[in-house]
Amino acid sequence: MHPRRPCRGASGSRRRRIAPLSSGGLLMLETLNQALLVFLPVAYGGTVTWYWLSVRGPDLIPRWRPQAWLVATVVLHAILLVVRTSLLGQLPWTTYYDTLLALSFLMSLTYLLVEFSAREASTGMDLLPWPFVMVLYAAMFGHVEPKPNPALDSPFFAMHTIPAIGGIAAILVSGIYGGMYLKLERVIRGKRFGQFFERMPTLDVLSRMNFVAAATGLTLVTAAIGWGATWYGEMFQQVNIFEPKIFLTLICWTVLLVLVIGRLSRRWPDRLTALLSVAVATIALISIVIPAFPFIAFHGHY
Repeated sequence: MHPRRPCRGASGSRRRRIAPLSSGGLLMLETLNQALLVFLPVAYGGTVTWYWLSVRGPDLIPRWRPQAWLVATVVLHAILLVVRTSLLGQLPWTTYYDTLLALSFLMSLTYLLVEFSAREASTGMDLLPWPFVMVLYAAMFGHVEPKPNPALDSPFFAMHTIPAIGGIAAILVSGIYGGMYLKLERVIRGKRFGQFFERMPTLDVLSRMNFVAAATGLTLVTAAIGWGATWYGEMFQQVNIFEPKIFLTLICWTVLLVLVIGRLSRRWPDRLTALLSVAVATIALISIVIPAFPFIAFHGHY
């Protein structure tokens, strides 16, 4: 089943918004795209390795080196997204693999901002392997050259997908911090004060990181649902809330809303916040995996 043809008022002009590239420019972008898909996983692997070394052998490397490598990797990732945007003439997440590239970029960027603001780099070894795996999977199994989808020329597409992917990234980051909170709490209760305890920030700091990421996720998912209802309804004439992707997103939004309200009431234990954030992140991961199955409908088409 394919999506119905959207009206011109919903999607605007079908022409690509970026001027056509010359043959030489197109060849250069295609070559750069393929090269970046090779080097980006290597850069992420190097970043994870540097953060691992900063924990296992902090006296062996300068403290600034992991952060510098991460900044370079995020910049390289941003260049890849710009290149794919130029090739498409629209936002570069028209496929499942492109969505993984965007999601991993936003996760890395979110962590980088948290690290600079909190001046705490000890959690990089726990969080950065996630975007590394996403980038590696997308580069290995995704399409090398993206193909534009005329149905996605609508400005509502950008207004919906940017907060949607950003919200999922924030939810995953929140879940990782929630998991670290629960693990550190268990270590403290068991009085097993090993290397994990030494390198982790305090429970209070992890709880704040967890809540800020969860609140950010709630804000972005709310915006994505609002714009998505407008865009999706105009494209497909109806909204099926029981479609797996939409249904799971609504569950995530509901649990996040309960989590944020409970935390702001100041009667909500930090442990429960951590547990709920892990649960929401698990649901978000399931919603990411679902579109990979060709027999499951995704936003009105297969």
